[in-house]
Amino acid sequence: MVTSFINRLVPTRFLTLIAHFTIAVIALWAKDENVKASLPAEHTAGDFNNKSYEMTVGLSLAIAFIGLELIGFLSGVSFFMPFISLISIAAHSSASVLLAHFLFDVWNCDVYWWIFSLCSALPAVLEIGAFMKLLQNL
Repeated sequence: MVTSFINRLVPTRFLTLIAHFTIAVIALWAKDENVKASLPAEHTAGDFNNKSYEMTVGLSLAIAFIGLELIGFLSGVSFFMPFISLISIAAHSSASVLLAHFLFDVWNCDVYWWIFSLCSALPAVLEIGAFMKLLQNL
């Protein structure tokens, strides 16, 4: 029973990681509308560039954290850790849905940082913890 449960977590986790990665790349390409929604009606080009840079950094960090998680997952570090898998599945599926709404409904860029912290940074911290646990056991 437990083995079949873990066997179901593996493809689900992989698919949610790939879905989050895909929507993060799309958000990086299409960030201009969200940047404009974050600025007042009277803004300068410098304001736009600063907010655009902030979004580029945030989305790039999310993509890097997803890459880190994929490396840990595919290398087997957290492959059979059900707690980390469940948190990762919940976070990345939530991120996929929230980022889709973020893009389609043109949310303020400040909302992105909540999505980032809960759906990208938290699973990355858990993955780093799994790396450290593995190194401690060597």
